[in-house]
Parts: sequence; C-alpha cells; structure tokens
Amino acid sequence: MKNVEKEGVFAKIATLKAICIKEVSECMSVLEKQVWDLPASLIEDILPHLNIFYLERIESAARCKGVSTASVWAALWKNDVKAWRCRSRTMIFADEWRQKCLERLFHMALFGHIQLDRHYLANLSWSSILSLTARHVHVLSLFGSAREIWKLASEELRPVLATLENNVRCVKLKDTDSLFKKDRAVMLYIFHRLLDHGSVRDLVLTRCPDPKLLTWILQRSSREQCTASQADLQHLKTFNVVETEKSCVHRANTCSHKTNLPPEPQTPGAILLNCSSRETDDNMGTIPIKRPRLDVVQKAEPVETNAACSASDFFSRLPMDSECPFPSFAPLCSLYGEVCPEGQIHSLVLQVFKDEISRVVSPLLPSWLCLRSLHFHSDWAIEQADVFGLVEALRLLFESPACSLTDLSIGTVSCSMPVGTLLVQLLTACPALKSLSLEASPISPLPGCHLMSTAQPANATGFSLERLSVRFPQESVNLESFALLLKCAPGLTTLHLIGIHLGGHKLGPLLQSLPESSPELKTLSLEDANLANCHSEVLHLLNNSKLEDVKFKDCRLLEKCQMKEDFLGAFVAALKGLSSLRSLTLSQNRLANSITVLADLFSGNSTCKIQKLDISSNYILPMGLLEFGKLLENRPPLAGLTIDVRFNPLDRDPQVTEQALLKLRPLCRVITDSWNSRTTMADHISVM
Repeated sequence: MKNVEKEGVFAKIATLKAICIKEVSECMSVLEKQVWDLPASLIEDILPHLNIFYLERIESAARCKGVSTASVWAALWKNDVKAWRCRSRTMIFADEWRQKCLERLFHMALFGHIQLDRHYLANLSWSSILSLTARHVHVLSLFGSAREIWKLASEELRPVLATLENNVRCVKLKDTDSLFKKDRAVMLYIFHRLLDHGSVRDLVLTRCPDPKLLTWILQRSSREQCTASQADLQHLKTFNVVETEKSCVHRANTCSHKTNLPPEPQTPGAILLNCSSRETDDNMGTIPIKRPRLDVVQKAEPVETNAACSASDFFSRLPMDSECPFPSFAPLCSLYGEVCPEGQIHSLVLQVFKDEISRVVSPLLPSWLCLRSLHFHSDWAIEQADVFGLVEALRLLFESPACSLTDLSIGTVSCSMPVGTLLVQLLTACPALKSLSLEASPISPLPGCHLMSTAQPANATGFSLERLSVRFPQESVNLESFALLLKCAPGLTTLHLIGIHLGGHKLGPLLQSLPESSPELKTLSLEDANLANCHSEVLHLLNNSKLEDVKFKDCRLLEKCQMKEDFLGAFVAALKGLSSLRSLTLSQNRLANSITVLADLFSGNSTCKIQKLDISSNYILPMGLLEFGKLLENRPPLAGLTIDVRFNPLDRDPQVTEQALLKLRPLCRVITDSWNSRTTMADHISVM
C-alpha cells in the first residue's frame, strides 16, 4: 500500500508539474520579458509546449542558458509536419530543423492542409502562420492544388508576399495549367513580384503546357524584358494618367478588404508579427493594374471597378495587350518608385514538351545572358532537328561576352550521330562551358540522311570543360569520337559514364588513354558498364592517375574471373598505391564474400586514406561480413572511415550480423538498414 501511495503521490506531483508548465507556456505573452531569468531546466521543460511563435522567440534565451531547441523542432517535424506528404529524402542536420519545419508549415497552410487545433499552432490564425513562416521559406513549391496562393496579392497578405520576395531563393512550379486557370492575372502578378523584384535565382518548371505562359515565365531569365525608362515615365505623366490609376488602385484596395480571410489572432505574438511584417509593406507598392501600351496612352480608358469586387475580379478585368495575353507590370512599378530589374534567374530546370524546344526555348535562349545553369528534361526524346536548333541557339548565346552559362544538362536526345560527335558540336558552340551532362538514345538514320563525320572540327581545341556526364544508348556505341572529345578537354576533373555495355575492345582503350588525355581527373564514375574484359586497363588507370573518388557501380568486375581473388588482389594493390584516393564505390558488383580481400586495403605499408567505402548490394552474407570485421580488427583503418553495407542479405543470420557489426562499429561508421532480402530474389539470381 505504501508503495502504491508513493506512486500515487509521485503521479500527482508529475501531473501538477505538467499543469504548471502548461500554464507558464500559455502565459508567455506576460512572461516573455522575464524569460531570461528562468532556470535552464524550466526552459527545457517549457519548450515542447510552446507554439511556433514563442518557440522561435525563446531560442536566443534558451541558447544563452545552454538549451537547444533543435530536439523540439525535430520532434515537430517527425511527428506532425513530415506526415504531410514529405517528398524530401535528404539528410537534415540539427541546425536545419527549424527552417525545414517552418518552410513546410508555410506550404501546408498555403495548400490548405494546416490543422489549427495543434498545440504548436495555438492562438495563431491562418494568416499569422503565413506571416511567421514566410521568413523561413527558401524553396517555394507551387502546384496546381495550391488553392490559396492567389490571396498573396490581396491587401491582407501583401506583407507576406513582400517577405517571400526577400527570402525565397528557388521557385518550383508544377502543373501550371491548373494553377493559372483561375485568377490568371493575379498569379502573373505574384510571379512578377517573386521573379522580377525578389531574390529568386533558381527556377524549376514542370508540366507547363501553355506555350504562351511558358514564354512569359522564361522571359524572366532574359535581359530583354520590358522596362520603363525615365523618359517613358515622363511621357506617361504628360498625359496625366497617374491620378486616374491611383484612384483605380484605391478602389481595388477597398475591394480586396472584402475577401474572406481568417481574422488575425489577438495574442501579443500575433500583434508583433503583424507590425514586423507591415514594415516592408511600404516597399511593396500598391496592387498593380495593367497600364496601357506606351504608344496608345492617350486613347486609354481607366479601368472601372466597383466596391463589391474582389482583388481577383479586379485583376481579371484588366485589359491586355493585343500582341500578348499577358500583362507587363514594369511601367506601373516604375510609377510607384520601383523599376523592374532585368532577369536574374541563374539556374533553370525545365521539363519540355515535344515541340517546345524549337517553338519556345531556342528563340529565347540567346537572350539568357544571366543564366549560369540550364537543365532540360523531357518525357520524350528530343528530336535531332530540335537538337541542331538548340546547338545553334547556344552558339548565339555564347557569342555574347556577357554570357554566364557554365552548366548545361540535356535530357534524352534522339540523334543519329555518334555521342562523341554530338558532344564536340555542343562544346564547339559553348567553348566556355564548365559542366555538361547528356543522355542519348539511338535512332536509325533517315533515308538520305548523311551521318555526320567523327572528324575533329577545326576549332575543337581547348575546351574549358571540367565535369562531364554521359548516358550512352544501349545499342551501338562509338567511343572513338568520345576519346577525341577527351583529348580536347585536358582540364577534365570529373567523368561519369553510364550504359557502356560493349566488351573490352571498345571500353578498354578509352580507359587506357584516360591518364594521358585527362591528367587532372579526380572523380571517375562508371555505372552500368561492362568491365569484365578490361581488368588490365583498369589496373593501368589506377596505377597512373590522381583519382580521389572511384565509382564502379554495376560494372561486372568479377563476371569472367576464373580466380576472383587473383584480380581482386591486384585491384587492391593498385588502390593501396593510390595515395590520393578518398572514396571507393563498388556496389552491385557481385563481390559476395570476396569482400574479405578488401581488408588488405588497410594492411602493411598502405598509403591508402580512404574515408568512404561503399560495398552495398553485393550479396554479402553475415559470415562474410564477420570475417571482414575480424580482418579489420587486425589491420585497423584510419579514423573517420565510413562503410556502406546496405541492401545485402544480412537478415539471413541476425546473430552473426550483430557480431560483425560489433566488431566494425568501434573501427568505423557503418551504414546499414533493415532490408528484407526475402522479398526479392534479384541479388540471389545475380550470382547464380
């Protein structure tokens, strides 16, 4: 009984403590000024009970007391925020939890998935959540289901839009057809503010089927946008249209107050949020209206609105230019003290439809002077005629001394010329390119079509290329023209080749020539390639290079080996002599229990300083891993080594696997998983 009574007393004390903490957290508006005087233990107990407003505000005080809020933000992410269709699979570090949480909460509110009854949203309205979280949005993702985004143009939420302008660095746009179907002019204005006046430098466009809309958006990457000069402004003022437009804007603002937005919270925190966000409202200007064209200003009539209209109604009634169904907001922004800047999109990722390369992209490409990184991808192979048009557009772009493009990636290309020849054509058009990625698919030459020669063009020398990634077609591969390309790019530091299925009579000579043609090569990645007949060339490459990162993924290294250990022994010996090597990937090479030979990497007088060893997906059994661990005990690696053993059938004998891990973990960091090998037979079949 005494024990029961004691347990009951302790339970009551614990409950009382929880009640007190809850009361304190609910009175933060009163206690906020004295929070610095609270003991660290009490601050630590209070943190999980605060809403996101006070959780953010208390962070500096908590840090001074030696208390971190990272665990609270992490728990919030894992338990609540991440549950909303988390698409991110990247590793998040402790200092990023707050930013990731608040950025996701912003999108949840914008997409209408927020639940205001959560404790971390207590006393906060929908609009105040947007105001708080907008400051932490670095990547703004907008899909067709973003139902509330048009409200950012209203009087109520323009401070939020102003905050986004200052903080968003990347905009991801998907399903523009449905996104712009309603309130088209409002959406255009929002994008005008973000892309032309904001800090956005990276733009990702997916599924943008309207070519006119795509053209309007892509013009944000151009330096040929319409801007109003001082002379234009003086011309406009001459016709005395300023006052007319101001009255229209005043009526529009009056109308925007009629929109059905949730009321602002009356908590002290919400009031502070409103004050801080409205400080930037002066820089936003007023809701823009469509200005008449400069050459027809005298004939223009003011846009009439009525008190019952909403902001979206007002925008939808704005007149458009006859040549283009999209408004230009530059003259109006200039009238209110702002000049629309030139396009400053530095990185563009674009999913193109079948005919958009020739109709939209190629005509605009020569004017994308500020663009530094351009990535195309498509659900269809880009036809040969479009490829030639793209090469010509790139040539025109690089003729300008103001061209900034250094990184180019092109998705699946359907072309009859050899891959190496196409790459030479691209680099001849873009001689200053630093990084190039290309995915090729083969086509049969059309009747009467002359297959381009693999001869070296006269000016194909001295390319500035440093990084090259190529996915070859699965059928025939002409590596002679590709070897020619490598000789023209002596500064190459990274080479990634995918899909070379030919035997050693083609791939072998290329590997043999790499130390001479690419003396600065630091990273070599071969994926889905056939190295079964290239053992001597592989060893020559390792013995005569300065490689720091070697990846042989799914390269059939041991496919035709009569004595696997013999080749692996020579392979390990070459790696041990490569003092520059820091990372080695051998995944999907059917090593099985032959991995024990890899333990020799760290034996004797090895100069190997590998920091990462990837042996995932190699059908390594528990006993083989245990033997590998025992060998490493006798020849310990350098501190800081990471070994990846995922996707191996280590679940076949959990006890032996645990013994192996117990031996490995004191020596290195082990990346493992709970993969169920019994759900698939792929690895088993691969070694049969």
